[in-house]
Amino acid sequence: MKKTILHTILAAAALAAAPAFAADLPQSAELQYSGSYGIPATMTFTRSGNSYKIVSNIKVPLYRIRFESGGTISGNSLRPTYYKDIRGGKTYAEAKFSGGKVTYGRTGAQTTENVSGPTMDLFTLAWQLAANDAKLPGGLKITNGKKLYNVGALQRIGSSQVSVAGGRTAVNQYRVRRGGDTVTYAFAPAFGNIPAQISYSDDGKNYDLKLTSVKINGQTVKP
Repeated sequence: MKKTILHTILAAAALAAAPAFAADLPQSAELQYSGSYGIPATMTFTRSGNSYKIVSNIKVPLYRIRFESGGTISGNSLRPTYYKDIRGGKTYAEAKFSGGKVTYGRTGAQTTENVSGPTMDLFTLAWQLAANDAKLPGGLKITNGKKLYNVGALQRIGSSQVSVAGGRTAVNQYRVRRGGDTVTYAFAPAFGNIPAQISYSDDGKNYDLKLTSVKINGQTVKP
């Protein structure tokens, strides 16, 4: 009896200590979003061995934007090696990460800076937060390919219910400072904490991606 009680106490303590938000990264995820003004967008996350790739396609008037990043995974930490902003089929800006340095800028006008901590793009950061109890890596910087930004503290701003695939699901909402502006993320615990919303501004344009449907490891999931 004493042994059973002890096991129960230890199990309860383990559950209490475990992160309520942490999740394993999927092998693949295909996320459909509705963007600003109803513009459709898609983000795919794929991993192979210790490598990952994230591709986001957004249809805007007159052309398409493709954001692509990739790198390696160590545990639940993503370590990007490149990021590209491709517009109308041509690379508009990009960043490369290697050996404590980041080379970034628009095509034909790139610069290299030394960095003491990790640097990520907004989409890699979304998956990093999803897999790590919404904790920012220490000394993090963010790049959009054109500039390098210091990152402020991550703030929990609440929870809400959102419509996904004909049902309702709960999301946890966070805000992070990026230079002089903010980026808002929302994560859906019922779907393994996938990014349910990403909102930010760039080059005077506002992007507000809201999840509408999702496939995880090839299977459609619903609330």
